[in-house]
Amino acid sequence: MAFMAVLESDLRALSAEARRRYPAVKDGAEHAILKLRTLSSPSEIAHNDDILRIFLMACEVRTVKLSIIGLSCLQKLISHDAVSPSALREILSTLKDSRLHPENEVRFNNMNYMYYCLFAICKLYYSLVGP
Repeated sequence: MAFMAVLESDLRALSAEARRRYPAVKDGAEHAILKLRTLSSPSEIAHNDDILRIFLMACEVRTVKLSIIGLSCLQKLISHDAVSPSALREILSTLKDSRLHPENEVRFNNMNYMYYCLFAICKLYYSLVGP
């Protein structure tokens, strides 16, 4: 249950950070909080795109704080197997785009998350197709 609480906390931080300048992100985060409360496990999150979408949206906004929250949460979702295999292409595309962020801090964090995510993606891939 700690994972779910951490995700909810991250969604609250995302909503607070986006409140005035990015109302779509704020509304999406609040909707995701409500959706998260109805789910009980990471596998249920994997079957629900709303949670993943808000973190992808945060990465696309191109502000430092929102991007870092989004990247961090993508890493958490992947590490807890809370991402469906069909979403991997979109996650990789988002990571690829975020490496071009104008802020060094985001690019540095992106490199760390991309390294971790590639290992998790390989693990997931091999669990689906075999060695």
